[in-house]
Amino acid sequence: MKKGISGFVLQLILGAGVIMLTSYLFEGVYVKDFSVAFLVAIVLTLLNKFIKPILNLLALPLTFMTFGLFGLVINGLILYMATVVLAPDFQIAGFGLCIVTSIIVSILYSILGLNK
Repeated sequence: MKKGISGFVLQLILGAGVIMLTSYLFEGVYVKDFSVAFLVAIVLTLLNKFIKPILNLLALPLTFMTFGLFGLVINGLILYMATVVLAPDFQIAGFGLCIVTSIIVSILYSILGLNK
């Protein structure tokens, strides 16, 4: 992936495509249009950069006791926070679907080589 601002914008566009794809895969995931998906990609980038490290640190004992599986819950919580920020245009039906959607988004990000 290219470095610099153009690489970052390309990552956001591909991330928006992943968000749109998950909205087509799951009936409970609603994204109004591609511009909202682009905003979701920006919000997820910011949440993953600033909030997720704090949550990982606070949940470290629980993550250790569950052999890392609590990390899936943290990813689902980050995605839920994105739905709260962009509430009317981006919705996910329930927290369980947030966790499943975050797993699919993580897999697709890995396949595309995007850094979360």
